[in-house]
Amino acid sequence: MIYTTEELLFILISPKELKDDIVDLLMTMDKLTGFNLKVINGYSKEHSCFSITEQVEGYREFIQFEVLLKATEKSALISHLMSVCQPAKLKYWFLPTIDSGHF
Repeated sequence: MIYTTEELLFILISPKELKDDIVDLLMTMDKLTGFNLKVINGYSKEHSCFSITEQVEGYREFIQFEVLLKATEKSALISHLMSVCQPAKLKYWFLPTIDSGHF
């Protein structure tokens, strides 16, 4: 079976301090119908950016954004988020979506 990737799932990992800025940017994108976010625990062997408490606990809390979008909107999304995400060197990735819909 051959799949064509017309939709992508964009995942962005952000420190909690940038949550509101990223939400504001995503809300202003006309082509997006919505997005999800959740608090995740990030584990790393590089603890230099962790606070003392985070070093003791072994993880740092982050916000994970998930955006389902048309593949043709990928560049527009990256450009739109650049002002906040690039200076912070935030990690993101895109995943192909095999299928999506509503029940």
